[in-house]
Amino acid sequence: MRKEELIKQLQEHEPLLANAVSHMVEYIQDRYAAAYPSKAQTETVNDYLRSVYADGDGSMSERNREHRRIASQNITIAAIRVLDSRQLDRLQDVLDHIAYDREYYVPERGHGMHR
Repeated sequence: MRKEELIKQLQEHEPLLANAVSHMVEYIQDRYAAAYPSKAQTETVNDYLRSVYADGDGSMSERNREHRRIASQNITIAAIRVLDSRQLDRLQDVLDHIAYDREYYVPERGHGMHR
């Protein structure tokens, strides 16, 4: 199955999951992927996790982190049809990091802008 077909199918029932899968598959399949996903890619995962109430009370307690990690596995499961086993392992590893740190992404550099 092609990524586009998968995203179209997911979009009909779970648009936030479709968006997260699309961004993360793109990140994983990028031949020259950065060590960390972009802020936009990370935010799609966080949006999905919030939509399935995996954030609990919004704190990053151990319990909420574990709920986020478990919920993130839905993204990996949805991507099974387009990624190989090595890519799936890498995807879940990145998702585990996002589950434990909402800001696990490449910081955007402000070019000469200081606050």
